[in-house]
Amino acid sequence: MTDISKLYIFGDSPTSLAKKVIERNFEGKPIVFPIDPFDLLSEFGIVYQFRDFEDLEGIYLVPADEHDIPIVGININRPICRQRFTAAHELCHHLKDKNISGEDILCPVNASRKDKKEKYAENFAAELLMPRDYFKSEVEKVEKNGFVEFDQALYLADFFGVSFESCIFALAYRLNKIEGDTDPKSLKARIKKYKPNSRRMEICFTGRDNQLYEQIFNSYKYFFVNDNNIMWYKFKRDFVYNENRIEGIHLEKEEVAEIITDIRLHNQESEYCKSDFQGIIEVAGHSSLYDYICDTEDKISGFSILNLNKMLYQYAPFPDEAGKTRTNNNLVLEAKFETVDWMDIPSELRELDKEVKALIESIEEISLTQYIEEVVRIHHHITVIHPFNDGNGRVARVFLNWLFRIRGLPPVYLKYENKLDYYDALSRADIKGDFTDLKNVFLREIMRSMIQLNSKFEI
Repeated sequence: MTDISKLYIFGDSPTSLAKKVIERNFEGKPIVFPIDPFDLLSEFGIVYQFRDFEDLEGIYLVPADEHDIPIVGININRPICRQRFTAAHELCHHLKDKNISGEDILCPVNASRKDKKEKYAENFAAELLMPRDYFKSEVEKVEKNGFVEFDQALYLADFFGVSFESCIFALAYRLNKIEGDTDPKSLKARIKKYKPNSRRMEICFTGRDNQLYEQIFNSYKYFFVNDNNIMWYKFKRDFVYNENRIEGIHLEKEEVAEIITDIRLHNQESEYCKSDFQGIIEVAGHSSLYDYICDTEDKISGFSILNLNKMLYQYAPFPDEAGKTRTNNNLVLEAKFETVDWMDIPSELRELDKEVKALIESIEEISLTQYIEEVVRIHHHITVIHPFNDGNGRVARVFLNWLFRIRGLPPVYLKYENKLDYYDALSRADIKGDFTDLKNVFLREIMRSMIQLNSKFEI
């Protein structure tokens, strides 16, 4: 944890304070761009959480005393570049305003136009993410005839991990490098006409957001633990409901909640464990399967999916048939990929087991986002093996959640209405070997789970 005593001295400009932070953080080592403001929050002992704010960009909760923890809240609904900017902005409040105001600091949308304290923090954030000297150096590499064109500005924005608009305004007002009318209203109109997001896709600037999201995960604090509070059961209900909707089981959410509650109260004696309705059988099994992976101390292996499938159908009329691999070939129509030949399933499971063991052995050596990527690859491998006649998708995602839990990540579920994004990402991984979209699907879901489950910790 970085000591902040005397880091801000009365009268320091936003530029000088940002420079001090950078110098202290990198300590003479080369700066790596884009600078990670979330890691800086952690270095300064600040816990940051994402929240579903309506009118706030962020909030800084001042610690009550020296033993208390400062907390920053960031609006989950804003683009990743704005979230980075907010993280840097709230860091400024921690360094500069904590001892001055002594009160929590709310940062409404567009407040910087009215409040000097907010304007200072905005300028600090810009200087931290786009340090003046480094920004000028990169500009010199791309400018033509003394000016920077919008395509080159798009490169600069991606290099520093800031919004296109922030970059254009820095070019216009810091360095006078934008040709033509640079009145703020005119500049915004030119940016809107340029359509930076569409242009980024046209010139193949891809993968930037994935890298920026990784910075969030590598220092994020997830507080929730599996217990008996109401939020946990609500999450479990949503989990089971959406997962089964994806697989074509159309029970209403209230019906799913009733099944889960009755099983929780009566265990194996629940009336739903004795049902002969296929949808109820699978929901009841899935509920128990969810509890198992959240509580088990069993050692995980590639062959664990056999037992998971058996548990999914434990209440079926012929449960002994579950957990057995298929004896025919099939096609996953929605995902648009061919599964492996049924005769190759045993060898594929052995390969899967090697992948799982290798991941577990390296768990202390790789970053959180590297771990997530490997879990996503294993998940994809299971979907391609498609070892069972039924229940493959749910088992594959439960197995993914088991691996997430081992690394301290929350469980995730896919919303029914977002299933096509998931299938498209699976297909892209299968056809092109590109796991970027699939990884992004689960990064977003992890964030959503963190917000929902961490909501017991009020900000």
